[in-house]
Amino acid sequence: MTTGRRSSRSVHSVNVRRRSYVALVNAHDSNTSNTRETLVTPSKGKRIRLLRVRVIQEQADGRHLWELYYGTGADITTDASKAVDILDVPNLGEVSTRTFLRDQGPRGARDEVLSGRWLGTAPTTVHKIIVEYTEES
Repeated sequence: MTTGRRSSRSVHSVNVRRRSYVALVNAHDSNTSNTRETLVTPSKGKRIRLLRVRVIQEQADGRHLWELYYGTGADITTDASKAVDILDVPNLGEVSTRTFLRDQGPRGARDEVLSGRWLGTAPTTVHKIIVEYTEES
């Protein structure tokens, strides 16, 4: 893409190169315990930028809380600066984080995984977790 710029003396041509933008989707079945699970692992040397996460409860199992954070800590309080959200999953329903625009979502460190875990009482049924994200250098 070339943009022309005119000044009082001459015309300048500036090449603008946009970074490629590819949205990725990862569908995941949750565990039924309170232990941390890795949702997305970035490609070597890349960072994950979150677009949106949805948690879907397909079988009646009551209301549950899902912690979402970057890193391999045991829970969201291990490093509060890496926290993304706590989702309140309703019985037989679904919930999602807000949808972030390009270059505006939470971004992890280079080679840092996106993790999640159940807070409080873990469900007895598997939930669907859908992660929409991009990878950045």
